[in-house]
Amino acid sequence: MKLVKKAINNFLFAVGKISIVLVRFYMYVVYRPKAHFVDKSVQTNKLKEPCIVIANHTTIVDPPFILSILRGKTAIVIAKDWFEKPSINWICRAANGVPCDRFNLDTEWALLAKKELKKGRSVVIFPEGKCREDGDLNEFKSGFTFLARSTGYPVVSIGLDGKYSFGHRIHYVVDVPRKVERTKGVSSGVDLENQSAQFRERVKLLKRCALRHDLSSLPAPDTVYEVVPPLPEVTEETVQSSAQSTVDSTLAYKSPCDQAGV
Repeated sequence: MKLVKKAINNFLFAVGKISIVLVRFYMYVVYRPKAHFVDKSVQTNKLKEPCIVIANHTTIVDPPFILSILRGKTAIVIAKDWFEKPSINWICRAANGVPCDRFNLDTEWALLAKKELKKGRSVVIFPEGKCREDGDLNEFKSGFTFLARSTGYPVVSIGLDGKYSFGHRIHYVVDVPRKVERTKGVSSGVDLENQSAQFRERVKLLKRCALRHDLSSLPAPDTVYEVVPPLPEVTEETVQSSAQSTVDSTLAYKSPCDQAGV
């Protein structure tokens, strides 16, 4: 039974590898990717040295697209709930997927990603953790800055225009590699979050340039951006909590007459 299961897994893995080649061919034929490079020192999609690649996340087409445009050995961080789906697990494994639990505290993914980097593979991460189609970017999780700082590998930011429609040529902008180093006088957690926010602003600008097909308005790579804290997400739970707080405050209120004992 074990031999049969192993044979099936090997077969699906091989099919996954073939599927990745076909998907890459499809991406180039249908979307005709057009690259824009921020600096003359980076004028190729070939990843000569392992790095951590981050990009904005608009649709589920982003992962196969970015794996198609990159040249060199790659791995990709995938949401664990997607990685474990039997219908796509075979292709996730073929893409050297690194499962990450996005709903609970998970550090194992970082250890697996570190192993991939040591194998010479660049690791692709979508720091938003989920798609966003309204043109803005979700808050960046700080996992990629932790990985970059703890391993010493640089981060390469890519801005995708995200318009995957038939007949539209996809444009994307590739930034120069940037290392993440510890900021003195700032706690580790706060430092990682601050640097993640800086990368978010950078990727947002890269995406804007990709949409405009113009890099003239792009600041220098070492620019420090003024980060505006994102508004809290409004959910049914937050509305109910706010309403309950209002009721509690009303019940606890005492008028001047009550305070005077009248």
